[in-house]
Amino acid sequence: MTVGLGCDLGGGGSGDATVTGTVVNATDDPVVGAEVRIRFTDGTGDRVEEKDTTDSEGQFSKNIDVDEPTEVTITVLEQGVEEERTQEVSPDVGASNLRLTLAIGGEENREPGRPTDIVLQDQSASSIRVQESGGTSIARLTFQVVDSTGKAIEADQAVDVDFRFGQRPEGASLTPSTVETNGQGQATVNVSSGKEAGVVQVVAQTERPDGTAFQSKPVGLSVHGGLPNKCHFSLAPERTNFPGFENPGVTTPVQVFVGDKYGNPVVPGTSVSFSTNAGLIGGSVQTDDQGQGSVTLTSANPLPLDGVATVQASTVGTDDVNTIVDPDNCPDPAETGNENTIVETIPVVFSGRPEVKVDPMKIEPSPTDLPQTYELTVQDVQNKNPLAPGTSIQITAEGTNVKAVGSTAVTLGDTALRDENGNGYGKEDIQNSEDLTLFTFRVVKDVEGKDNPEPPEVRAVTITVDGPNGSVETVLTQSSPKTNSSLQSLTPTQGATVHRAASGGVVVRAPQE
Repeated sequence: MTVGLGCDLGGGGSGDATVTGTVVNATDDPVVGAEVRIRFTDGTGDRVEEKDTTDSEGQFSKNIDVDEPTEVTITVLEQGVEEERTQEVSPDVGASNLRLTLAIGGEENREPGRPTDIVLQDQSASSIRVQESGGTSIARLTFQVVDSTGKAIEADQAVDVDFRFGQRPEGASLTPSTVETNGQGQATVNVSSGKEAGVVQVVAQTERPDGTAFQSKPVGLSVHGGLPNKCHFSLAPERTNFPGFENPGVTTPVQVFVGDKYGNPVVPGTSVSFSTNAGLIGGSVQTDDQGQGSVTLTSANPLPLDGVATVQASTVGTDDVNTIVDPDNCPDPAETGNENTIVETIPVVFSGRPEVKVDPMKIEPSPTDLPQTYELTVQDVQNKNPLAPGTSIQITAEGTNVKAVGSTAVTLGDTALRDENGNGYGKEDIQNSEDLTLFTFRVVKDVEGKDNPEPPEVRAVTITVDGPNGSVETVLTQSSPKTNSSLQSLTPTQGATVHRAASGGVVVRAPQE
């Protein structure tokens, strides 16, 4: 019987493991209708027995519910003959393999006592940790050489078993590399981790008396990283600026990346806790096998006074939390308070609805007034901070033989902050504020390539801002010669508010939803 044990990737529960196999007789023919029993103790301490029957090809498949490394006993029965093996299964391990042969049929072709197959008999652990991480870094694998009936070979048929890696992370080793089987046909090898996490596959191989080589199926185990290290602890929001100042319930993910002192992902399930001084955030997360986890930041009270909030993540490392394996990778480890506590803090901008300030706010139609230059400010109403990334700014000029040039089609990127003074984050730490809020455009003659063009005339300039924070459109038109009122030459989005700026320009604020 060849048995594969591994995670159920077909949509089962997180604790499912699939047990599959093929039952054959002494001449390697499939055994049809053999009874298969799989017995184990579940997480509550209850003894469980699952049953199956081999099909026309001698195969069976059964899902069992285990959520941690568990020892299972697999028994096959047919014609009053049975064979039994004990195997450790775990959702963490990709596959382990075992071969059983029922001693039925083909009596004239059997060679009892001679080595014909090699199987895994015992595995001390399904996962180990990298060296110097504070956890177990060695696993013991015991293989057994069996004859054609599935019985262990005896001492007079002893063979040398060689061990090799099918795959391994850097630094993993096998000791010893060759072992002679004992009186129970057993050969044991120790698998030692290196300093890198990954997946190990071990293969045992030997020869039959006629010189024919045969080997075991690859046996897998995981090498996990160590405990968290400050140099490899990172926190990042999906976007630094999100439209959370006015609207409660707006969300943005915050992701954490945790590595050990060698830069490998930490042990899966490492807990990281979170806090914030604005809105709400998920309290904690457990890292996955890549050392990553994510929580959600939600806009809510309290709101940050200047629009800039902070999110803090913390976890627990080792006593050598600031140990640096390669100083170039972490030139300045931050102080962490308690020597085994790791903390990281990042800023997040809560931005509000948009406002547009344009100066001057009117247009002159005469061709002698071209080009006309405009200064445009786009920011949020509440704190004069940049708007969220993805905001688009479009500017068009309408009239005869005129066009708008300069910053006429802009898409905002994310806001960048840096705590220059080491006193915490505020709006003064925004590094690219001018790049995201201040723009210049001009209205110019557009007569290139035109025969006998008409005189240029500007009738309207349209400024449109649209994005996650909201939308506002401003249309500049010709001033009224009777009233000479600059406000009459501007048509904003319905519901928007218009205010005079101290500079003489006009501020248009998006309507409140």
